[in-house]
Amino acid sequence: MDQPTRTPETRRRRRRFRRGRLLFPLIFAIVVLGILSERVPVLRDAREQLLHPATHRARTACHDAALAAAAQPAYARIVAEGEVHDTQGAQYVEGVRVGEMGPDGAEVVFEFSCYVDADGNVVKTHKQPSAS
Repeated sequence: MDQPTRTPETRRRRRRFRRGRLLFPLIFAIVVLGILSERVPVLRDAREQLLHPATHRARTACHDAALAAAAQPAYARIVAEGEVHDTQGAQYVEGVRVGEMGPDGAEVVFEFSCYVDADGNVVKTHKQPSAS
């Protein structure tokens, strides 16, 4: 029986075929990871900490201050993370919504904003009842 000879053209086709087989799963994994990094809070925080450390530091400091400002911090939670805006020397975090246990046991929501310096220290805060 004659064995098929392997020509350079045959070798190139095989290499190209192997690369093509890996390309689709790799692209699929990147898309899935991108979607998960938006939906899963832990992945979103890790991505923000890696790509935008100053923004992450400001948001975390403001969240800590907002939870501490609750009447009952043990029963408070962050409802909305808010947005971080750069100022000339620091960041302004606005739109943080905090839910806490009210006097009758129902959740009461308040809005919180704060200025955070470059080191991650909260400089000024503002708390007001939520409109909704």
